[in-house]
Amino acid sequence: MSKRVPVSMRTRESLRRLIESEAAAADGHDDLVKLAARLILEEALEAESRDALGREYCAHGAEPGRGWRNGARTGRLKTAEGFVEYAAPQITGLGEPFRPEIRERLQVRT
Repeated sequence: MSKRVPVSMRTRESLRRLIESEAAAADGHDDLVKLAARLILEEALEAESRDALGREYCAHGAEPGRGWRNGARTGRLKTAEGFVEYAAPQITGLGEPFRPEIRERLQVRT
């Protein structure tokens, strides 16, 4: 059975592996920038969902009506380095649809 971890933790691990391999190679700076941008974005989205739910990732003891996490939805951000794909947490059970403010702003800016 695998341990549940936030998407940003997987991205952080990918970034760590890339940085370690970058020490041996000079190419791949585009990938480094993309992964770093993805990590920042995913951590910001997870923080926004944590604030909306009022609890940490996989924490039990939700108050009625506070909602719960329900997977992740993918998104793409256009940058100078190319498209950066990221995962945004989905939240259900809040009474109204949860739309992260960060994701809303990303749709109109690059």
